[in-house]
Amino acid sequence: MFFLTLLLCFSFFLLPAGGLATDTVSITSLPVLEVKPWSVPSNESIRFSLAMSPGWDLGNAFDCYDKDETIEAGVNDLVLDSLWSGFPATQQMIQFIKDSGFKTIRIPVSWHDHLLDSQYTINPDWLIRVREVVDWSIRSGLNVILNVHHDNSLDYIYPDNAHYAQSSVYLTAIWKQLCNAFGAYDEHLIFEGLNEPRLVGTEVEWQYSYMDPQCIEASECINRLNQVFVDTVRASGGLNAERYLMIPAYAASPYTAVFNNFTLPKDSAKDRLMVSVHAYIPHDFAMDGSGTDFFDLDDPSLTSVIDDAFNALYDRYIKKGIPVIIGEFGCTDKNNLRDRLDFTAYYTARAFERGLTCIVWDNGVFDGYEEVFGLLDREQLTWFWSDIVDTIMMYCK
Repeated sequence: MFFLTLLLCFSFFLLPAGGLATDTVSITSLPVLEVKPWSVPSNESIRFSLAMSPGWDLGNAFDCYDKDETIEAGVNDLVLDSLWSGFPATQQMIQFIKDSGFKTIRIPVSWHDHLLDSQYTINPDWLIRVREVVDWSIRSGLNVILNVHHDNSLDYIYPDNAHYAQSSVYLTAIWKQLCNAFGAYDEHLIFEGLNEPRLVGTEVEWQYSYMDPQCIEASECINRLNQVFVDTVRASGGLNAERYLMIPAYAASPYTAVFNNFTLPKDSAKDRLMVSVHAYIPHDFAMDGSGTDFFDLDDPSLTSVIDDAFNALYDRYIKKGIPVIIGEFGCTDKNNLRDRLDFTAYYTARAFERGLTCIVWDNGVFDGYEEVFGLLDREQLTWFWSDIVDTIMMYCK
């Protein structure tokens, strides 16, 4: 109750993602925590979501976009596959993820740099390439999450009243094409309608205020856009009529997901919606590259941030039979492997106890980011920090 009271009184800093790995240090003593599972319903969607954990993000690959506007859709846009991450996804990479113990791969995709006309027709070559990696993943036995990622802008998706109509048209056009392209895939392909929808470029982009009129308006628009997404997928018929769908609140924050002004869409399918959140918490340790490098398992000022967020998600959703997917989590490298291991153990153990599914953010190795998240050496197919992966496997059971 104290956590929810705080939520109503204060603004919360919301967390974007980034990453870069820098060392290969390994230690042998993994954190050992007591795990006491909470009561979790056994409805079909909860069982399915639990079987998805742990997951891994193919970050900064298909979600890459052309910041300098030098790439032309349908001409040279396939270069975006490896522009940020350095190495394109391969079948061997996907199999390595599966063999390492992960059960789900989240494939973030930005579509706006791959549109051939004003009707938002996706370059078929780009769609073929995305489908190739989806196919590798499905054939390996992984669940796949496919989304619309960095299409957050005034020209594409922007959650305010002035841009709602445009956003709805864009979202509908993209998802109609994706439903057609992937409509024959079974339930192991999950659609995520939006990624971190927010008021890009404003003072509240990452700092939501519950009483701010523009935040309230944005939340209302996001609710409506989520409904557009669900209606578009269901209307496409076939296996899409019963497909699992992931639904975010403002910025996919765990805090905005428990506010009353976020509501799940109405759905013609029963028990097929999942709440999508991203939680790099506590922020100054997990996300802020210039923040603290210290995480103490016995320090309530650090662990309570995780506990309170997870408790609120459990109370609002899990115990009511609504799955929650933490589609992005992780902690930035500050030459503090011991602390990162303790954090990873605490985070995943507490998520597991409450029935929350964890998917770790990994955007490879490249220069230019303060936040360092890379785990996988995509060229050598080895883990930079195998102990972190081992810890995830230990607690995401």
